[in-house]
Amino acid sequence: QLFAATFTNKAAREMRTRIEGLIDISLDGLWIGTFHSLCARMLRLECRHIGYMPSFTIYDSDDQVSIVKKVLRELDIDDRSIPPRQALGAVSRCKNACITPEEFEKQAKGYYDQEILSVYKLYQKKLREQQGMDFDDLLCNTVYLLRQKPEILQRYQEIFKYILVDEYQDTNVAQFQLIKLLSKKHGRVFAVGDDDQSIYGWRGAQVENILSFERKFPDTKIFKLEQNYRSTTA
Repeated sequence: QLFAATFTNKAAREMRTRIEGLIDISLDGLWIGTFHSLCARMLRLECRHIGYMPSFTIYDSDDQVSIVKKVLRELDIDDRSIPPRQALGAVSRCKNACITPEEFEKQAKGYYDQEILSVYKLYQKKLREQQGMDFDDLLCNTVYLLRQKPEILQRYQEIFKYILVDEYQDTNVAQFQLIKLLSKKHGRVFAVGDDDQSIYGWRGAQVENILSFERKFPDTKIFKLEQNYRSTTA
């Protein structure tokens, strides 16, 4: 009944180790891990509903760059004017904000946006043709799945009666949407975070998520952890 998400594999292992020590049973069936690993697990189970096979491939950054280079060549876009990693960064920002190519098309302005739109469309087309997803797709496709399939959303809302999020200040729009969807029925979200430690705005993190937590999740109770256990006077 617990969906426990964090951002790094090291933190996820620490969470699992601590919980295993408390309950002294195997955690194999529990949903404890990084956002990306938990979303990948859900998509393996449900991705047929959005046109993917459970055996879909997860592409790493090198794979992404390789595909974008092909996309730029096919679109006859000079990679000196829009380098592959720059194009990927723009596409990634769209995905982290759950903005589809169709939605981006409505707001694209100017020559640069139109070029990025062309790259985004063809890039996604190639990924789907190859039954592939990049790391950003793991998040946004899970959100799209839950939005488009109410019966699946309802099932996971019943499964996950408690949502725990570590380092909440680092969540982006897609991660916030996932949390909001899964907790909408019961509202039981336990978030740990510190807005002063939000340093990942460059990769889509929105400190507004933690600053607006009380407004987004009514009846919030705040527990301030004011004792510093990490630093010493030495």
